Amino acid sequence: MDNYITDRNDTIENLLSKEHYFQSLLQVLHSNDILNNKELENIQVQILDILRETANYYTKAESYSVRVEVAEQIMLSIYYTIGSFLKGKTSIKERITLIKENTMKYLFSEGEKVLKIKIEESKELLKNVQKNKLKTGNYAYIDTINYGIPLFFIEYDSRFAAHETQGSIDYPLAIDEMDLVGIEYINEYLRKIDFENQFCSHFDSHEIENLLKSFDKNSDHILINIFELVLTNYLGCMLLGKEGITLDITDIEKRYLKNKLGKLKEEEFNEVISRIVEDIFKEFTINDINFINYINKTIYKIMPNIKKNIEINKLENTFITFKNANENLIRYEDGESLENSRFKGITEEIRECDKVENKIQIIREEIHSLRDLVDVLGSDCIFDYEFIEIFKVLDDFEISLLLKYIPNDSVMDVDYGTESEKEWHEKLKEYLNMINEEKKSKIIAESLNIIL
Repeated sequence: MDNYITDRNDTIENLLSKEHYFQSLLQVLHSNDILNNKELENIQVQILDILRETANYYTKAESYSVRVEVAEQIMLSIYYTIGSFLKGKTSIKERITLIKENTMKYLFSEGEKVLKIKIEESKELLKNVQKNKLKTGNYAYIDTINYGIPLFFIEYDSRFAAHETQGSIDYPLAIDEMDLVGIEYINEYLRKIDFENQFCSHFDSHEIENLLKSFDKNSDHILINIFELVLTNYLGCMLLGKEGITLDITDIEKRYLKNKLGKLKEEEFNEVISRIVEDIFKEFTINDINFINYINKTIYKIMPNIKKNIEINKLENTFITFKNANENLIRYEDGESLENSRFKGITEEIRECDKVENKIQIIREEIHSLRDLVDVLGSDCIFDYEFIEIFKVLDDFEISLLLKYIPNDSVMDVDYGTESEKEWHEKLKEYLNMINEEKKSKIIAESLNIIL
C-alpha cells in the first residue's frame, strides 16, 4: 500500500480541491480504498463532535443548537482548518498517516495554529505592501491596499468562518488563482502584489503613470494590472536593446519589433523571450524562486498576445507608446490625514450640526487632506441637499480632485461603492449637471490629468 501511495502521489494531488482540500482528500482516499468505510465514518463522527463543541462557543453555551445554515458554515470552517494543517505537509503519504494515526480534534487544533501564524504573516505582508505601494491614482489599487484588505482582518473569523474571504478586493493581479479562499487567499494575494510592487519599484513612478495614461486616459478608474503593463513594455524595451530602465516604445520601434519578431519561428521566438527574461532577472537581481515563477507565469500569459498582434499587424495592442498629452499631467501631493480618533470626533461634530453653513465651516477649518474630505463625504454626517451646498464652496480644482474618487470607466457613471459613497457620487454628478458645460468640461479634463 505504501508503494501504491508513493507511486500515485502526484495523481492524487491533482484530484484535490484547493478550496475544499480536506473534503476532497477524504473522498479520493475513500474511492481508492486507502480509507475504508469504518475509518471514514469514525472521522465524520469526530468532526461532528468538533462541530458541537464549536457551536457551543458560538452560542456562548446558551444553547445546544444553531440554525442549519450556521451549522453548515461552521462545518466548512472546521474542514478548512484541518485542511490548512494537512496542506503544509510534504507528501500524501504523510497526510494519510496523520489522518489515520491522530484524532480529528488534534488535526483541528494544529490547523488553528497554522491559521494564526498565517494571519500574523499576512498582517506583516500587508504592512510591507502599504509601505512600498506604488504612487498611482488607480482607484482599485489604492482602495484595495488601504481599505479592502485591512477590512478583511477586521471581519475575518478564523473560528466560525475560516473559509470565508471577507473584505473588498477589486484590484486584479496579473495571475490570480481564485481557487483559494479565506486567509490562504489573502496571504497569496499579498505575496503576489508584493512581487508586483517590487518589480515596479525599479521604474520611475512618473513613467509608470505615463504608461497608464497612454493605455487609457481613464486609467485611474478602470480595473487594470499595473505590473503586467509595466512588464510587457519593459520586455519590448529589452527586445529593442534600449539602454537604461525605461518604458516608452515609439511607433517606429514597434514597427521594428514587428519585423524582427515576425521573422522568427515559434521555437526561436520562445528562445528570444526566455533570454530576455533571464536578463531581466539578472538586471534586477531577482533570486526568489516564487518571484521568478510569478514573472514567468505572467510572461507566458503575455506571449500569445504578442504573437497574435504581430500576425494581425496590431502590435500597438501589446506595446504602449507614450502620448504627448501626458506632459500636462498634474501631480498632486495630499495633505496629512487626521488620526482616526480625531477624524471620528470631527464627523460626530458635523453630524450634530443643524445648519449646513456650520458643517461647511468645520470642514474648512478641520479637514486638510483630500482623503479626509472623501471620507467625510461618505461618513453619514452630510445629507441630501447639503452635499450640493458643500460642492458650491469648493473651487474647481477641488471638484476635479473629488472626481478622482469616483471609481468607474467614466467619471460621470456612479454605480460603485457603499450606499454612503454612492450618495455623494450621485450628488457630485447632480452638481456637475447644474453648472455650465464649459466649466464642467474643464473640471473633468483637469481631473483626468491629475496624478494622486
